[in-house]
Amino acid sequence: MSITAYKVEANGHDRTGRDFGYVNIMHRYGSRQPCLRPDPCEKMEVMWADESVYGPPAPGSKVGDFIMTWLMGSWNCGVFTHREIARRLSDTFTGLKIKELEWFENPREKTLKNGKPRVRRARWLPEREVDLVYLYADHTIDARDPTPAETDFFTVTRMDPWGVSTWFMCTLETAGKLAAMDFENLDIQETTIVG
Repeated sequence: MSITAYKVEANGHDRTGRDFGYVNIMHRYGSRQPCLRPDPCEKMEVMWADESVYGPPAPGSKVGDFIMTWLMGSWNCGVFTHREIARRLSDTFTGLKIKELEWFENPREKTLKNGKPRVRRARWLPEREVDLVYLYADHTIDARDPTPAETDFFTVTRMDPWGVSTWFMCTLETAGKLAAMDFENLDIQETTIVG
């Protein structure tokens, strides 16, 4: 079985695809395991990423409408965005939930890779204060046995040899409305997931 819908994800560049100077976000690393599914965790533990999703050099300081996640892996239930955008989208479309973030300092904010203390502010930190949240779909569809979408947004899951892969997706009509909103740093692409 398979399901065809529109995959929604943040990207780390402008509309022209030439400016990659946008901040990236990452899950907090350390002694605790990250909470990979948004539903069971109280808040998502995150920090600013000191490496670019696209490789060296480090990401820039611009803050887009949506923030790309560094090393997301096979888990993708939603997107990081500004609180006001999340509210607007959750008021307009069905199937969306908002998760609060708990921020931690990236150890590289104060220390260089060689271990020396940082003299200047890191270039990959955001240029301004931002109020971000995680916007995700609370309705799930199994790619092995897909049922028609009951909401505008949904998460498609598939069991793989390494675990469960997920995609944040929407219907054709929703994709058209979302594209018309003309957000920066957002990709909407027709995708078929084979179960």
